[in-house]
Amino acid sequence: MLNTVRTSAVRRATYSLCQSRLNSTVSTAPGGDTRLETIRRVLFEPTRRENVIALEGEMLEQHETIERAWKLHRMRLREQRERSLELQFRAMNAAMNELEKTSDKLFKGALVKSRHITYPKQAKIPTETPSTHG
Repeated sequence: MLNTVRTSAVRRATYSLCQSRLNSTVSTAPGGDTRLETIRRVLFEPTRRENVIALEGEMLEQHETIERAWKLHRMRLREQRERSLELQFRAMNAAMNELEKTSDKLFKGALVKSRHITYPKQAKIPTETPSTHG
């Protein structure tokens, strides 16, 4: 709670500071450029949130029941995923043990990491700017 109050106070102070700076640069002529106004509004205006509905009695009980059912569903999905990963790991481990018994050369080859470029780590990040090399 204190963190959100502090964050909102910082946001308001930043908003007022940027508003005073941007107001001096925003064109007031009709048909002028409104990009700075749009940027200011998107970045610094507080988000509008709908009021939280206070539930009482039977509606509160229904809500809590639905919440418990949803958490139970997510827990079952998580456990199912963990079981699936455990089965995959056991199958991979059994295959590696069998490979080690069958051929030492193939086993060592399976353990060596590829020398080729791996996609996520070494791929070039796409940018919107053109190349500097033409």
